[in-house]
Amino acid sequence: MDFTEITVFTNSENAEVVAYFLQEVCLDGVTILDKNDLYQNASWDYKDDSADLAYADEVMVKGYCNVEDTNSVLTFLRQNLANLADAGSLDIKVGTVDGNAWVEKWKETFRPLETKKLVICPEWQSVETDKTVFLMDSGVAFGTGQHETTSMCLEFLENLPLSNQTVLDVGCGSGILGLCSLLLGAKSAELVDIDVQATDVALHNAQINGLESLCSIKTGNLTEKTTGTFNIVFANLTADILQLLYQDISTVVHTGTTLILSGILDIKLDGIVELYSQKFDVLEIKQKGEWRALKLSAK
Repeated sequence: MDFTEITVFTNSENAEVVAYFLQEVCLDGVTILDKNDLYQNASWDYKDDSADLAYADEVMVKGYCNVEDTNSVLTFLRQNLANLADAGSLDIKVGTVDGNAWVEKWKETFRPLETKKLVICPEWQSVETDKTVFLMDSGVAFGTGQHETTSMCLEFLENLPLSNQTVLDVGCGSGILGLCSLLLGAKSAELVDIDVQATDVALHNAQINGLESLCSIKTGNLTEKTTGTFNIVFANLTADILQLLYQDISTVVHTGTTLILSGILDIKLDGIVELYSQKFDVLEIKQKGEWRALKLSAK
């Protein structure tokens, strides 16, 4: 099975934003190739001349998608890239890569990720640690916890009182937030995503961690599939989707519910804060690069 390789040409200042758009519609493993990284790494005392060959004059941001999704991915990218100013040429190059070879190469890059209380470990690897281990296979379509948006959620999660708490993971992807909540003491978790591929992966991760009996995993829209309220709600999505889901999220919380929002670009933060402040108190804001995450409490 082949995959489509999509390369967007941009500049250093906008590379992370372009990568964000690719991650929204591509498989996991978006990469940024910036020639400046060759010259700004102070730990290198020698660079072979051939190292330049992998780079272009502009920054290249590469993502991969299923061949049948190519047209819809390109449409999404062109619509969103049109909103960027002074971002280089924003030319798009489309090619194909051998699927089996790419998946195996992707697996080689997925290494255990250690956080304050957890080690997130690929299912096909092993790790020796005193910390709680979360085994996962994200497939190639969902996050592994390394992106800033997810890592900020994990930082919030690890500092929450989880014992006897009910958790909802909205747009769960690989299930990392809801399932790690269970590993760290939550009573139950509900994981919801509109993508059946996501919920299949989340179910697999629940099974390999022995958590299947503690969680329910549902495919569909939030309000169609979820009833009742929860003590803790995670929504690691995008600012635009968080705006659309404000009313729906408001129906699954009660006074005192902790809400963690992430996937918010810095330029979208004020709009999200203004909207959610109608029903929630903002307790804390985290930032990593251009990304922001919020911890809120329902009034």
